[in-house]
Amino acid sequence: MKGNTSKLILVLLIISCVEGAIEVDKGTVINKITIISTNDSKVDSYLGYVVIDKDKIVYANKSRPRLTGNFKELDGVGKFVIPGLIDSHVHLANTAGFNGRLKNKYPELVDVYFKQLPRSYLYHGFTTLIDVNNYDPILINQIKNSVLHPDIYTCGNQVQVMDDFMMEMEAYSPEVRYRFRFLHDKYNKEIVFPDSINLDEHTTEKIISDIKAKGGVGAKLAYEDKASGLIVSWAKPSKGIITDLVWEAQKQNMPVLLHAPSLEGHQVGLEAGIEVFAHGLWNWTTNFKEEFNNLELTPEHKKVLLQIAQRQIGYQLTFRAITGEEDLITQNFGSDKNLEHIYPEAYLDILKSEEGDWGRNKIIGRGSFLKATNPTFYNSMRGNHASDELMWPTVYNLYKSRLNTVAKFLSEHNGNFILGSDTPAMNMFTNPPGYNGFLEMTHMFEAGIPLETIFKAATYNNAKAFHLEHLYGSVEKDKVANLLILGSNPLNNINAYNDIEIVIIGGKVVHREKLSATIID
Repeated sequence: MKGNTSKLILVLLIISCVEGAIEVDKGTVINKITIISTNDSKVDSYLGYVVIDKDKIVYANKSRPRLTGNFKELDGVGKFVIPGLIDSHVHLANTAGFNGRLKNKYPELVDVYFKQLPRSYLYHGFTTLIDVNNYDPILINQIKNSVLHPDIYTCGNQVQVMDDFMMEMEAYSPEVRYRFRFLHDKYNKEIVFPDSINLDEHTTEKIISDIKAKGGVGAKLAYEDKASGLIVSWAKPSKGIITDLVWEAQKQNMPVLLHAPSLEGHQVGLEAGIEVFAHGLWNWTTNFKEEFNNLELTPEHKKVLLQIAQRQIGYQLTFRAITGEEDLITQNFGSDKNLEHIYPEAYLDILKSEEGDWGRNKIIGRGSFLKATNPTFYNSMRGNHASDELMWPTVYNLYKSRLNTVAKFLSEHNGNFILGSDTPAMNMFTNPPGYNGFLEMTHMFEAGIPLETIFKAATYNNAKAFHLEHLYGSVEKDKVANLLILGSNPLNNINAYNDIEIVIIGGKVVHREKLSATIID
């Protein structure tokens, strides 16, 4: 009888253990690792365990759970696990470093570039990307069909009012413009349409519904004005139509992003209720002769930035839109050894050649254009420099200093930064996929933004801004298993984001070196 009782107790103990265990099918357990995660309140850091089953996190806590099923184990001692990074300002259809001529001349290298593209983002820890315009569903599906790729979301094609900045810069004919899926700005009475255009197909409701139907998670439009240094020949979207667009997007649970790097653009965006500024404030004034070289925020600048911070509007600084051009001018970027992990060797050879220098030549040529079209602005930039080529490094340093000042002010007032790298802006090779995001974070740190704030900007804040926080942004149960294992602590050192050892994408464990462009499939 005593023996039977002992057997019964043993069976009950076994059943109890099994009932309390987590059952996994295709699992991974990360043991004794420092877990760094965040949410609306604070950044947490603690020693613990993470359990993944298939593509989801099923456990993240301080004690090791009981487990049954099939799983492999990773030793996390001395390492750090964080959520996969999110870059919410990319242009996947752009070819970094190749203009139209080079794409036509080297189509085989373009193919190699796009084959490596998703791996380059993963190599630098970006497991979720948001393409804000240049929508190319064929390319996006091609990337999604890659064996390894980040999770990709889009904002569809950029929203454009008739005769907007982009249409004017491309000098499209009226016939071409009418074929656009444009947004009719009913508040602008100066634009007259032919009777053949059915404006009922160009309402905010139609535009937002189209973006949503294509799986979009946001809508982006541009607001440029004379602070850019260009003579305004385009139609600016009215405050009324931006307000209507925001209202319609909110009904579809989508944010509106506004490209508006000027004071006027920031003011209009605030009044219209936009939820994300897609660029930092670097165009400070229209009084070029007297104020162009000013590096102190005026009371008007401070008022606008304070409202942005207080209302917790998402803010993408996009340093790399400016510093990427600076890197083209100074010509030091090509020697960066990190590039060999991003660009395939033959592609990188072209970027370093004379024909790959088209971007730099294009920038230097802007001086002649500005001198002819807006001499006041040009003379403010030129100053005492002996040539346009010598002028540009000083100009870019000025714009970068402005962004540093804006970043510091917003940081001091608890601004809601979200990481957006604008990769690659204007097809610049100095905006390399993935690595550009790391450089953006480095600029943020150098501007005085605390490491905890940068961590949130690249993870949870980004997910929340696009209503994706139920999937990404933190190391928590039921989130997608997009994780990074680092060799050093990102709360202590910004370079930890380039000290990635393992990338976990959708539960798949990939050692970083396997993602490098130096690895030939």
